[in-house]
Amino acid sequence: MAAPLELRNSPSGKILPALGPFLLGGIFGFGALQGMASGANSGHVLWIALLSAACLGLGAFIARGAFDSSVKVVLDSQGFRDTRAGDVLVPWSKVKSVRLAAGGKGAAMLNFELTEEPPDAIRYSSANAFGVMPFGRNMVHMEISSLDVRGEDLVDAVKAFAPHVVRR
Repeated sequence: MAAPLELRNSPSGKILPALGPFLLGGIFGFGALQGMASGANSGHVLWIALLSAACLGLGAFIARGAFDSSVKVVLDSQGFRDTRAGDVLVPWSKVKSVRLAAGGKGAAMLNFELTEEPPDAIRYSSANAFGVMPFGRNMVHMEISSLDVRGEDLVDAVKAFAPHVVRR
């Protein structure tokens, strides 16, 4: 029996996406300061300052995940559990296939096709927003771009824990 595979957040997978909002927040903040210095309408300057604060807040919200070292996903001989999507165990007996999605240099999503609809805790979680769509009712979508593992390694782990699962 193989040891459970525990996956955590990747610091680079969380900090790099936060750079965009930080950059926009800085640009809008600089614009607000320039507006104040030039005597622009205070209402417009306030809106730009609020937009700057919102962008900086979004950047901080995204970046905080880089410092979260708790286990996010567990794969073991029983099944898989994603704490970001309902924290419900999905047994391997209910998984028909697994597929890497969203190409590029690395996969961003792992899609599990189940033999039945996923539990409501998974289906209606914010991490599995595609679960409420009329298509793919028996799919569980696991975002993996922010985790400390490559997509291919995760598919290999699924194959080791559940040889009956078809890889696509």
